Formats: sequence, structure tokens, C-alpha cells
Amino acid sequence: MGDLPAENDFDVAIIGAGAAGLATACAMALEDLNIICFDKTFGFDGQKTGDTRTIALLQNSVYLLQNLGVWEDCLPFAEPLNIMKVIDDTGRFPPVPDASFDASELGTDPFGYNIANDRLVSILAQHARRTPNITLFETDHVAHIENLATKAIVTPFEGQPVTASLVVGADGANSLARRSADITTTDWSYNQTAIACWFSHSLPHKNISTEFHRTSGPLVLVPMQGNKCGLVWVETPEQAKRLLALDEKGFKQHLNDAIHGTLGELLDVSKRSSFPLSGLVANRFGKGRTVLVSHAAHVLPPIGAQGLNLGLRDAAMIADIACKAHIRAMDPGGAEIIAQYDELRRADIMSRTFTVDFLNRSLIDGWFPPLQATRAIGVQLLKLIPPLRKAVMREGIAPQNNLPPLMHSR
Repeated sequence: MGDLPAENDFDVAIIGAGAAGLATACAMALEDLNIICFDKTFGFDGQKTGDTRTIALLQNSVYLLQNLGVWEDCLPFAEPLNIMKVIDDTGRFPPVPDASFDASELGTDPFGYNIANDRLVSILAQHARRTPNITLFETDHVAHIENLATKAIVTPFEGQPVTASLVVGADGANSLARRSADITTTDWSYNQTAIACWFSHSLPHKNISTEFHRTSGPLVLVPMQGNKCGLVWVETPEQAKRLLALDEKGFKQHLNDAIHGTLGELLDVSKRSSFPLSGLVANRFGKGRTVLVSHAAHVLPPIGAQGLNLGLRDAAMIADIACKAHIRAMDPGGAEIIAQYDELRRADIMSRTFTVDFLNRSLIDGWFPPLQATRAIGVQLLKLIPPLRKAVMREGIAPQNNLPPLMHSR
């Protein structure tokens, strides 16, 4: 890594080696596309990273990892998610009933699995290292990307430029790939900060993932192996700052109050990290010779485990389109491919963005009585009408519309 091969021309250049970028590389490699991936580091090799995030991989994302041949390596570190519970903790009128969604209603168990983000990235990176047609290039940053008529030119901070037919921007919300392709965004911010960590507890979690819907935003508990849960706790920036400043004992006391003691005594708490909540959606998902995946294309609040799962659907879709073009001896970065990707991803991304943004705003702006009443009626209908509940569960957990083949069970 860090050395370019003598021939610096590739089918695909991927900017960013998070889970979505590496999944894109591994998926494209199945059809012998010649791929180069740029980032500062590739996986963590067991080092402590300070990354306190866990990832709830929903059913179709698990199928993708199975089809890439990496799920067996993930499974020893993953915890099943059998039940998803939503608890209204706003104290508003009319009250919204609690709702519980059981994977067994869909004839599948579980909904998905929870795994540490750094573990998932490391497993994908190890797989990519073993794949002959993937080159991993460590660079402080990519300095320049130029989209030309027949090729794109990617210039790392260290080393010589490379050419590629297709550029995949998997380089996050502040994406150089997106800016280089002159793709604009619609973005917004919330008066919210999320705290992320994990903690251990005395009572079993019973593989139940719980979202407490509170006036400051969601508080999400996602089961981990043993008596542990991953936590994403959304608060106002001022309250988040106070919580982060507490010692472990004080933080555990406030957390136990927030979750109403549902997990018994709280024991060890990991290092806490925080990030401001914002939203972003690219106005196009491809332009020139560049397509966008994951946070380069969309950023969502942490509701319903939609973020990375949406990004993995991006990865599987562009891999499917580019591989089919390669098989047909077509240009994988040609205008037809870019337009097809934009069209096929638009409905999924825009509908998820609207829904998650609406749900988040309904919490922080939910003092408006008609909005609260709408939430209450909607949840009550889900509880009373099993076919409606199953349809909502299937769309939220395992959507089938325009789903790439790699995200189906085989």
C-alpha cells in the first residue's frame, strides 16, 4: 500500500474506505473490474480507534456481506436484532402508544445484526487486501479529481496521478469527489448533538433494539454481545455538553434515568464521543464520471438504522450497474451508467431522507397538537392492523423495490 502499480489506469477509483467504499470495491471485484481505493488507512488491525459507533445491519445489508464472502468473519462479533421497540417519552398529549415490531411476523429472524463500526470496516479491508484486482493506496488525502470526456484523473497527495473510467465518491459529507463533479447539495442542521458510546448492564437486553422518542430527539439502544448495548443519545447541544463533562458515575445516573432503569444496573461505560446532527442530500447522485455513495450522497439523523444501510444499497447498486457494463464491454463511467445510477437510487434516497427528517422534526417540533395527534393515530393503526404493520416493517427493514441482486438471499 502506498505504491502505485506500473500501469496507473483503472476501471474504478474509489475515494474513501469506510464500510460503504470498501463494500463497493469488494462487490465490483467480483466481476474482475480493476479497482483502486484511496484513504488514510484501511481497517484498524485490532488497534483502539476511539470509534464508539455500532452499526445495525438490516437484513439486506447482511445478505450483501454474505454474497461478498465476509459475513462469516463478521458473525462472531455481531448480535442479532429480533425485536425493535419504539417508546414515546415526550410526555405530550395525545400520548403516542408504545410500538413493538417482531421479526417473526415477517417470517424471518432476526431483522439484522449489530456490529462495531471499526470491526466491520477492518473485516472488509482485510478482504479487500486479499483480492488481487483491488489496489489499496494510503494517502493523507486525494488532492485533485478531474472528470474528462473519456477518463477521470485522480491525484493523491503522495504519488502520481491515476486514471479511471469511473470515480466513486465514498468520502463523506464534505466530499471532494462531489465538489469535483460540481454536484450541489441541499443541507440543513438541527439544534441537536448525538452522544455515542456503549455500556454494559446487569439485565439481559433480550435482543431488543429500543428507540426512546424524546423532545430533544431519539435515544437509541442497540444490543451488543453479552449484556452490552450501543447507545446513540440525541440532546440539545447545551445538554450534550453537560453530559459529556460528567464523570462515569454521573453519566450512568443520567442515562439510567433516561431509559427508566429498563436494563438494571449500568456497569462499564466506554469512551463517549459526540457529533452535531445535520442533514444533507445531493441534488444529483452522479455527474461526469463520478457517482456518490453513502454520506457523500446523503446524511440522515440516527433514526430507524437507515444511514449506513442506505449507503450499502448505494454500493450494491453502482457495483451491479458497473459490473453489467463491464460484462457488455461498455464504459463503466459513461453517461448512460451515471444516469442509470442516479435514476435508480433517487426514489429510495429521497423517500428515506424525507421520512427520517419528518420523524426527527416531529419530535423536536411536536408541541404542535395536530402533529402529535398524527403520530399517535399512525402508531395506533400500526398496532391494530397487522398487514399495515408488516408492510411498514418490510419497507423499513427489508425493502425490495429496485434492490440489487447482491442484496438478495442466495
